[in-house]
Amino acid sequence: MTLKQFKILKLSVVFILAMIVGQAIVYHNYIISVVAMALAIMVIFYFRGRVKEVIADERDYEVGGRAAILTIQVFSWLTVILLFSLLVYYEANPVPEIMTAVMVLAYSACALMVIYTLFFRYYNKIAFLEKKFFYLVAGFLILLFVAVLGLRLISGEDNWVCDGGRWISHGHPDFPAPSAECKK
Repeated sequence: MTLKQFKILKLSVVFILAMIVGQAIVYHNYIISVVAMALAIMVIFYFRGRVKEVIADERDYEVGGRAAILTIQVFSWLTVILLFSLLVYYEANPVPEIMTAVMVLAYSACALMVIYTLFFRYYNKIAFLEKKFFYLVAGFLILLFVAVLGLRLISGEDNWVCDGGRWISHGHPDFPAPSAECKK
């Protein structure tokens, strides 16, 4: 397979994936989205191995590395700025959704930096292993488990719920009812 054919195939797979994910989201069937993404990744990796030409050279990897570190730094700084802005807003109006957004931002920034550090250490100290794919999949599954566990721990069990035009406590919230008008 030539590089041009691979690029056309990859673009086609992404186009088809976008249509499938879009329809799955419209029908609120998110499992189809996840399965379609996994299949698309496998198809692209399979055909990438069939390309007989050079896909990327050393310069591409160097530029990609610089772009990656800059992206991580910019994302981290913007996340921290937004996080503190939301905390200031939360002090004035303690709506539980704001604290959820703050927690998501904080965990996202930390997770990105931890993932980067793990991959950097992996590629810096460990030579390419025969079982590299196994380690990547195992690491991804561990991160997925931590993410699901984290979402469960920070979900709003103790908060205020709008019901019939008034705020009703759900669980035992440790903050007063929101000052915003309840319109449901």
